[in-house]
Order: sequence, then C-alpha cells, then structure tokens
Amino acid sequence: MATTDKGQTRRRGQALEDAVLKAAWDLVNTVGYEKLTMAGVAAKAQATKPVLYRRWPDKASLVTSAFLRFGPKIERDLPVPDTGSLRADLLGLFGQLVVTFNALGAEKLQGLVADRLKQIPVDKLFALANGHSMLEPKITKILQQAEQRGELTVASQTARTLNLPVVLLINEVLGHGTLTTASLTAMVDEILVPVFMGQK
Repeated sequence: MATTDKGQTRRRGQALEDAVLKAAWDLVNTVGYEKLTMAGVAAKAQATKPVLYRRWPDKASLVTSAFLRFGPKIERDLPVPDTGSLRADLLGLFGQLVVTFNALGAEKLQGLVADRLKQIPVDKLFALANGHSMLEPKITKILQQAEQRGELTVASQTARTLNLPVVLLINEVLGHGTLTTASLTAMVDEILVPVFMGQK
C-alpha cells in the first residue's frame, strides 16, 4: 500500500478490487442498478473513476463482477421437467429462469442483463439466437418427451422453431430488462405451444 498526500492509505491490487466490488454491491442494493454510477462507486470505495475504468470498462461489467463475488449462487444446470404435458414442461423450464432473475434481484438489478446483451455485437447476438445455446438441448428433450406422449413429432420441427425460445427470451430481456412469470406464460401459451404442436 502507498500513502497519498492527504495521509490516506492508497489501496492497490486485491485490496482495491475488494473495496470497489464491495462498494458496487452495497450501492446496487441501496439505489439499484439504474441509479448506480461509476462516480458513486468510486466515491464510496475512496478510489477514482480512472482506476475503476482501467479494470471495468462500464457499469454493467463492474456490477456483474460484484454480483459474482457477493450475490447468490445460481444453479447453472437447469433440470428438464417431465410433468406430463408440453405446456407444463415449458413453463417448468422457464419458471426456473424466473427464479434465477429473482435471485439476481429483479428490481435492484433491473437493466443489467439487457445492458450486457446490448454490449454483444449484433452479429454475435444473432449467432447466439440462431446457434447452439444452453437451452437448445433442454428444449429438444422436452419435445422428445412430448413426442412420446403423442403431442407432436420432433422430426417435423425446424431449426427456426428450435431456436425460437432463445429468440423470444432475448427479445423479452432487451425490451423489458427482466423476465416475469406472466411474460413467460404468455410466450408459452401464445407462441411456443401453438408453433411446436402445429409442426406435425
């Protein structure tokens, strides 16, 4: 550690990172993501904005790092429901995403996921929506279960229909900044079930 002209101890390395991330986490829980500023974090951590920007290029990156350090641990490997119907299976899978967003703190972190998605170049965002994602094998498994029950035929599903859930989820997050049970239920009832079951 070094000492400033005012006699304050200047933190470096891990000590500085710890102080900044703690300040960011405290502020996001106090004022929320939307009202949090890099200047506010710098002041609370007794650091400077240039120091913050050298480590985190923007607010979204900083708050994401703070969440990973101090936030609740989230289950990455979501189990695939097998409830007895396509609709209930889809609602069960997507319901786990709502739980994840609630764990993030829907109000306090409103806009964070949208900001992170907006930072992805358009071509990569389209690739994410139209390529392989962590949800694709889970959706496929749900469709296979539905086929065994006679609800649909998996072979008749196209690549576009398989990618549709991810496209809808990205659109919802970018448009509204979060996911809710009501919005996901509408997605399932108004779009996904009619599309999947119509591909016979």
